[in-house]
Amino acid sequence: MLLHRYRTEAAFRDTVDVLASGFGLSVLGTPARTGIVVTTQPGSVFAIRTSDLRSTTMTPDDKLVAGLITLAIAAYAFPHARDLDSTDVKIIEVVALDTFIRSAVERVTATTGDDGNDAQARRAADVYDRMNAYAPKANQPGPAKGCTQWAIVEVLGWLVDRGAARPAPTMGATTYQLTDRFRLLVADIGGGEALEALRHARRDMKTA
Repeated sequence: MLLHRYRTEAAFRDTVDVLASGFGLSVLGTPARTGIVVTTQPGSVFAIRTSDLRSTTMTPDDKLVAGLITLAIAAYAFPHARDLDSTDVKIIEVVALDTFIRSAVERVTATTGDDGNDAQARRAADVYDRMNAYAPKANQPGPAKGCTQWAIVEVLGWLVDRGAARPAPTMGATTYQLTDRFRLLVADIGGGEALEALRHARRDMKTA
């Protein structure tokens, strides 16, 4: 009922938008599958930070790698800007994403700049390239901390906690489905050299 009112009643929509703005939030859209999707404004107490990742013992390099993985998920699922207008289901599988990132690392380091976020992306790509893809846990299934597949699982779990992804166990134990919330967040964030480098790599993979 409230979602219908937001979509159809201008006065109610304006009230919700004002209230959201007061909390440092902006409404991105109202997709049918997920309802109202919001994002944070600069300085909002609700802003998503790498410190919010599930692991509480992350090093600076771990956080850089987590940022690279998040960009890679966006590029893997939405290699073209027009893909952000589609509501098709996007599936992410841990090993496949890891393979993609490793194939794209050279492009990231070769095409991004030396300042700001792009310099961080280059450093993250270097760190990622030096890490093992997989290390087994002792007496437990799944990857151990310190390998890139573990880092991917952490980021996807973080997205699940925020409604931007959900596990898809019927498709595989390490498979996830992205939600419309993630799509709208990517559309709101925009581009950057690192994201575009990853998108180029994804497009090349799909046409190979």
